[in-house]
Amino acid sequence: MGRGKKRSAGGSKWQREHRPLSPGLFAPGGISTGVVRRRDGEYHVRYISGSAATKTYTCPGCGLSIAAGTAHVVAWRADSIMGDEFAASERRHWHSQCWRIA
Repeated sequence: MGRGKKRSAGGSKWQREHRPLSPGLFAPGGISTGVVRRRDGEYHVRYISGSAATKTYTCPGCGLSIAAGTAHVVAWRADSIMGDEFAASERRHWHSQCWRIA
């Protein structure tokens, strides 16, 4: 045989079991939280699964609706000078893709 990539013991990547990129991204119950550092500060981020999303929201990134049943992200400042309670009251629901590119 010619030179090339070796096959892994698990077979083709298309035949292997799916493995999430971020373990625990959606916790049991559909909600997982964490703190993310971005260029403009730190944010509390909550990842909402489709099954836990029960309302319709407007995404601040694109201005379009996030329909009930759609997995999305909720984010609010973790470093607000106004305090955590104020920051939480200003939280926004984002499409996951809009949050990634914002």
